[in-house]
Amino acid sequence: MKNDSKSPWFIRILSLFFAILLYYNANSFVISNKPVTNTMSELQATAENVPVNVTYNQDKYFISGYQETVSVDLSSNNKILLDKESNAETRSFSVVMDLTKYSVGTHEVPLEIVGLPNSVKGTIKPGKLSVTIENKDSDTFKVEPAIDNKIYQEGYSTKEATVDPMTVKVSGSEVSVKEVDRVIAGISEKSNVTSNFSERVKPYAVNKSGEPLNVKIEPETVSVNVKVNVPSKRVKVTPVQSGTISKGIKDFTFTIKDDMVDIEGPKEVLDEINGIDLKIDTSNIRETVTSSYVVVVPNGVKVIPETVSVTVKPNEVKTSTSDSSSK
Repeated sequence: MKNDSKSPWFIRILSLFFAILLYYNANSFVISNKPVTNTMSELQATAENVPVNVTYNQDKYFISGYQETVSVDLSSNNKILLDKESNAETRSFSVVMDLTKYSVGTHEVPLEIVGLPNSVKGTIKPGKLSVTIENKDSDTFKVEPAIDNKIYQEGYSTKEATVDPMTVKVSGSEVSVKEVDRVIAGISEKSNVTSNFSERVKPYAVNKSGEPLNVKIEPETVSVNVKVNVPSKRVKVTPVQSGTISKGIKDFTFTIKDDMVDIEGPKEVLDEINGIDLKIDTSNIRETVTSSYVVVVPNGVKVIPETVSVTVKPNEVKTSTSDSSSK
């Protein structure tokens, strides 16, 4: 029988080989199964000009002095959600400032994000806002129209201005409402105005010094209706013969009932008009006739009245005769 003295050594070496192989396989499995999220970096975005929604007792208090919009820094591994929440038109979250536990005074109030998806993180900048809470008061005031004369073309001005509605409700702090002297609906942004117009504007309240006050006005807009004073002057209308004169007629006598008319229009045009010639076509007139004639004026000019009554009398040619006398 053959003696195999090397068998134990061979088994030992083979066992060591398998032990090393198992060790590396096990470690390779652990490395390959590490969480993927540990190696991924989060995406960042910023939501700009996010409105601050304030919760408070609107019947009892008036608030002021706070920043109305904030920025929110967002982070997430989900790019689709991040893009959605950073877009003002698609975001689902809002920023809230809760004042229900605060009383009259000025406070630093923390802001809160509401409605943000769990996979998106958000940080508000700034995280707190200063806000002043005051007791609320309200009163009713008549609205005064204020039309800047600079809006008109030269020579034009305000004839009449009315506001609809005529009164508004002014709300604010007790101090501010007591300071209100007038509520004004002003128009100053138009230019080269030459005719009547209506425009919706936001009224504002001022104190006795004319300084604007921080108050709320309801309704927020009013309609200002303006009638415009147009440059005008009175001029004389003079009938003038035109056309042909029939045989046997020497000339015509024109009798106009009212020879003065009012004309309205641009000042530079009116300055050139000192009178109006009214052309009377006599081609077919052979006997006395009274008719209405249109007063013709340049484009852009209005005449009142637009027609005048003229009596046209034809004057016949007289036949001359020689009288002889006997001596």
